[in-house]
Amino acid sequence: MPSVPRRSLPALAGASVGAAAVLAGTAPALARPTATTPDGVLALMRVPTGRSGAGGGRVWSPRPTGFASVPTPELPEGTTGGLGGRVVTVTTADALAEAIAADEPTVVLVSGTIEFPSGTITDVSANTSILGVGRGAEIVGGGLRLLEVSNVIIRNLTVRDSFVAGDWDGKFETNDNDGIRVDTSHHVWIDHCEFARLGDGQVDIRKDSTDVTVSWSLFRDHNKTLGVGWTDNLVTTLTLHHNRFSNVHQRNGSIDQVRIGHVYNCWLAGASSYGMASRGATELLIEHSVFDAVRNPIGTSDEQSRVAQNGNLRTDSWGDWEDTGIDVDPADHYDYDLDPVDQVRDLLTRHAGPHGRTERTPRRLHVSQDGTGDVSSIHAAVGAAWRSPHPVEIIVHPGIYREVISIWPGCDGLEIRGASGDPADVVVTYDKPATDWATVTVFARDVVLAALTLENAYEDDTGGDRAAYPLRSIDDTLRLEDVQLTGGPWEISDPRL
Repeated sequence: MPSVPRRSLPALAGASVGAAAVLAGTAPALARPTATTPDGVLALMRVPTGRSGAGGGRVWSPRPTGFASVPTPELPEGTTGGLGGRVVTVTTADALAEAIAADEPTVVLVSGTIEFPSGTITDVSANTSILGVGRGAEIVGGGLRLLEVSNVIIRNLTVRDSFVAGDWDGKFETNDNDGIRVDTSHHVWIDHCEFARLGDGQVDIRKDSTDVTVSWSLFRDHNKTLGVGWTDNLVTTLTLHHNRFSNVHQRNGSIDQVRIGHVYNCWLAGASSYGMASRGATELLIEHSVFDAVRNPIGTSDEQSRVAQNGNLRTDSWGDWEDTGIDVDPADHYDYDLDPVDQVRDLLTRHAGPHGRTERTPRRLHVSQDGTGDVSSIHAAVGAAWRSPHPVEIIVHPGIYREVISIWPGCDGLEIRGASGDPADVVVTYDKPATDWATVTVFARDVVLAALTLENAYEDDTGGDRAAYPLRSIDDTLRLEDVQLTGGPWEISDPRL
């Protein structure tokens, strides 16, 4: 089984580059048959039980929220996962795969890091809970698939690093590496999880899945984040609440053919393509959510698409901000508490993602496509640098990096340098017209780019002559040192205006 490269950027609290850190709470737990009540399950997970949001809802709810909580004759208490079933603790990929394939109700406790061969997708049976224990429970290199199952809970897990170097678009035939894929399933609760640097989609909810809730989770440093749809039917019911999206591109989320979609208390910070998109015949309500530096934060894609807003906030965002009204009300199906929108950033900074999660970034971050660096894409490195409390220098090793890079507001003084000093060795390329985005867009001030080639390979096949920019910045404080531009000029203008 391949190991994670030594310089792989950590996603765990307390881990350091090149070292396997052992923290309090990460030692394997002794499984006890106490998973008979929701509060007993929280105790097994070793997570806080008393913290509440400003609106009164619990940060770590013992029971599902949103549409995953809606009862049916088959599931009179809504989603319960493996509650009341056997309890199994796993520390290896083989043990995890065996435990989540069981036919009987099962609570699977994941302890520490579980590594899969890159791109492995493991099936999950009905009536299963997959729960991280304490701090640092994670799945590395693989993902989970829920295919025609029901009553599944996934909580307190990081799913990371199935990214295929050079395939930021997720288009390689060998790359269908989703973090969690939900197909034709119902009553699914994904809660307090983290998704980072995956191959294709981070979470896909597809093919008539219903009664799904994704809550208190963190999506970061990725192209395709959260996609919903892949059906002509209009049956899906979905709740997204208290989720944080950071340094992402598209599908944040892409909400297609959803009968009732409900988003509340989410925070999108840094989205270069679009934020929340109502597609197909979706009816979508977005409440008390924050959009910072998001292109097209709230929009519709089709004539029949609908979206309604309540108390949302936008800063440094531009483009679509739609409110068509809708004909449905999620409150007819479940109760919920809204946290004040001005407290969402702080609340999600402290509590989104797995328990005790802390991102630690070195002061010099190496990007390499051969697995010897900290990360394999410049996009991921910029996200880590943006969130870091200290200055970060990004060193990019030779390769062709096909990706869109946005250096977000607040990333002032960031330096990105080619490792060899020869700009021909590091090529950053994409192929979109200026009406979409540049290959590299700099929203911050006093940024330094050095020893790089920036390319826009767009060719207008409509017979027109639309501009294309390899580089765009909001002002002339950007400093270029031996940077080559191809396919267009350096444009100095603010796309937000």
